[in-house]
Amino acid sequence: MKNPKYLFLLFIPFTLFISSWGFLAHKTLQQVSIYALPDPLGTYFFANQDYLVNQSVRPDVRRNEDKTEDVKHYLDMDAAIFGSNYKTDIPHEYSAAVAKYGLDSLRKEGLVPWEVVRVYGKLVNAFKKEMKDSVLFYAADLGHYVADAHVPLHTTKNHDGQLTGQKGLHALWESLVPEEQLSQYQLAKYQSKPLVYIAKPQDFIFEILMESHAMLPELFQVEKEVTAAVGVEKKHMQVVRNGRTLNYYTKEFIQAYGHRLGDKVQDRMLVSAHRVASFWYSAYKDSGSPSWVNSNTQINKELLLAFQAEKKAWLANSLISDKLLISVKKNIRAE
Repeated sequence: MKNPKYLFLLFIPFTLFISSWGFLAHKTLQQVSIYALPDPLGTYFFANQDYLVNQSVRPDVRRNEDKTEDVKHYLDMDAAIFGSNYKTDIPHEYSAAVAKYGLDSLRKEGLVPWEVVRVYGKLVNAFKKEMKDSVLFYAADLGHYVADAHVPLHTTKNHDGQLTGQKGLHALWESLVPEEQLSQYQLAKYQSKPLVYIAKPQDFIFEILMESHAMLPELFQVEKEVTAAVGVEKKHMQVVRNGRTLNYYTKEFIQAYGHRLGDKVQDRMLVSAHRVASFWYSAYKDSGSPSWVNSNTQINKELLLAFQAEKKAWLANSLISDKLLISVKKNIRAE
């Protein structure tokens, strides 16, 4: 594979499979996205919550067999082919980007914004044609790719800190810190912010990527500062596994890095959940708000009560303590 964004990394606990945000984060933010949706779409997606949450990681799993999958999760905006004016010069339309750079070059540097738009179109079409299984399939995939665009290290050639002597940073920022801090996150932090109708998905996803890219200097600098404060000797621990001696970040370093970042990782994760909900809602609106979604929400009072109860738990930030957060209660980490 071209890009080690999706390889097993040496600087991670061996119990954790690294994949973009990480399985815990992807499943958590996908579930939170459902609570932000207005009815009837919210109730319909809640009726299929287990599928949407558990399949949120499918694009990462799929890359094991589909060799074209890796490039759909990132865009190295600082790659040489885009030049110094990449913030303004990369065409948002796929056909224009292919014409300008060539398909092979784009595949080398990443396709996430155009994959978001492609899957968005598939979701709109599925809503229109009442293809219920396809609606859920494309909604799950769309949530994954939109979330990935919110990860700063998915926007740079230095995606793992490998160019600055900080190898392992990818997993540290997007997987290890969220796993360490999740119980402290305010999962309903953006609940008062209304969903937006995304009139131009191809432009909005680039705005998201620009936001992500702007966060890079701080996360690289903080890693250096925490390394100096904790000490190189306390940064990693050695573990022998399958006859190999591997280096893993120590818990002390993970905690120190997360603490030094403050709410930055939490906020990026939760704003991505809010944007995922906005993309879903916009696709529903672009399809004409089909009546079949409403008819399918008239299921039973038990379901509606369960949705209301979970939303209350979300607003009270008690999803974890009430054992309602699927990513946690399914115990996805094999300790």
